[in-house]
Amino acid sequence: MKGSIMAVQTISHNDVTTNRHEYIGGSDISAIMGMSRWKTPLKLWAEKTLKLPAPDLSDNEAVELGKDLEEFVAQKFSSKTGKQVRRAPKMYSHSDFPFMVAHVDRLITGSDELLECKTCSAFKADEWEYETIEEEQPDGTIKKVQIEKIPQEYILQVMWYLGITGRKIGHIAVLIGGQRFRKRKIEFDQDLFDTMVNAANEFWAQVQSDTPPAIMPNDDDTLKELYASHSELMIELFPTDDRTTAACEEFENNVAHLQELKAHKKSIEDEIKEKETTIKNIIRDNLGIKTPKYKVTWKLQKGQISYDKEAMQADGVFEKYASQNSFRRLNITKNKDCEVA
Repeated sequence: MKGSIMAVQTISHNDVTTNRHEYIGGSDISAIMGMSRWKTPLKLWAEKTLKLPAPDLSDNEAVELGKDLEEFVAQKFSSKTGKQVRRAPKMYSHSDFPFMVAHVDRLITGSDELLECKTCSAFKADEWEYETIEEEQPDGTIKKVQIEKIPQEYILQVMWYLGITGRKIGHIAVLIGGQRFRKRKIEFDQDLFDTMVNAANEFWAQVQSDTPPAIMPNDDDTLKELYASHSELMIELFPTDDRTTAACEEFENNVAHLQELKAHKKSIEDEIKEKETTIKNIIRDNLGIKTPKYKVTWKLQKGQISYDKEAMQADGVFEKYASQNSFRRLNITKNKDCEVA
């Protein structure tokens, strides 16, 4: 991978937006690394294997406006830094692994630098501010240092682009809420890029072999989408040899652990209710209580709108508008013939 020559290919905008399952791009790599806030490896795998549709962003206003503002952000970066920018070729690909591609927003003229343009809402401004950390100095003293914050997904995306294009420095320019402009600089890290390439190769092998990656805690919704229905087959997993014994033990350990966690959850929820009731009884018909450490209020707020089902049925309108969805429910019972130690 070190010293690889990158290839430039022409690809239409339609190919970029509709054929994402054919390659791994910069917006995919954080999910592959398990470092995305928006997508897990399993979700991405399901989209790449066409088991689930990729999100349709054609009517997403935020995405559309971001695309429209890309040129403005690029020119703002140029005016702030004095660096001249130009549009990049349509697509770069890794010479050793053609499915690894990069769609770069801008290249910086006369340099080995590139630019990624971003827009975000004002609610995400804190993701681009400064963070104070403590660093130990050679003499053993601790010094507070301010570092510029960058969302980790974008760090990986720009690092991916640098590795694919063979460039050394990447810049991110971001317009925040249409009112604030920030720019960040990322230097190429060969070791990190090699790690990303290895992870991408492993993921792509899973796509090609139709082997799902390991699940993550927030994969519940993806599993519900992938396996929305079921057959009438009940798998019988009984120990008959070493392999089935190990599989049975692992499955039963997972079930037992889940049951234990649910029992603890019930106990914790009961304790929470007890403490809340105690505090409410102290507040009673007052707005709340303020102490040197806490401000606790117990006040009215609007709840969900409720409907009189019986009245709607009597008027003959309930059935006209009522709908019922279906979902799979995980239910655990213990076999009656199971011996309890």
